[in-house]
Amino acid sequence: MTARRFRSVALLASAVVVVAAGCIPPRPSPSPAVPPPTEAPTASAAVTASPAEGVIVDPALLAILPDAIDGIPVTPDLESANEIAAEGLIAPFVSAIALATAFGPVASSGLGDYVVVTVARLRPGTFSDLFFRGWRDTFDAGVCEGAGGVESGNAETDIAGHRTFVGTCVGGVHTYHLHLPTNDVIVSMQGLGQARLGERIVAGITE
Repeated sequence: MTARRFRSVALLASAVVVVAAGCIPPRPSPSPAVPPPTEAPTASAAVTASPAEGVIVDPALLAILPDAIDGIPVTPDLESANEIAAEGLIAPFVSAIALATAFGPVASSGLGDYVVVTVARLRPGTFSDLFFRGWRDTFDAGVCEGAGGVESGNAETDIAGHRTFVGTCVGGVHTYHLHLPTNDVIVSMQGLGQARLGERIVAGITE
């Protein structure tokens, strides 16, 4: 696994934990930093629960995402999702979670296009504008902490009919957030690169 891949997955995991810590009393817990699986698990075999908190890791949530972007596969990351669920901090407001990644070719500079996606199904009655704003702000702060800090956040745009909030880190990493009311899920992403894989993921989302 490349250092870039490891860093992006670790940042996403930390950002989700930061969201949780901002909403409920903090508890001591390690920051997850787990390599993604080498093979994509089947949805039926991969559904697991955190026994202490009841957060389900459900790859079926990823069905709303495109399978690939110009030949770049969007791959489930079961192990990182399990680490985040096992933290237990998100359990009061998230009932299920799934992660996926897409990585383009690495350029000679050592950089390349990538996006890391989390899909979180909320517990009934959790979503509100205030909750969503707090989710976005803390997610962006967690991601951008390792990418130079937050340059701007909560810019609102329409991508293929989806109301999307976009944040920008000083280092050029972008974050994307949208709420899908039909399934009551929040999709949050971090991505880097000229291909704008995050925007293209949003454009390919189906409900």
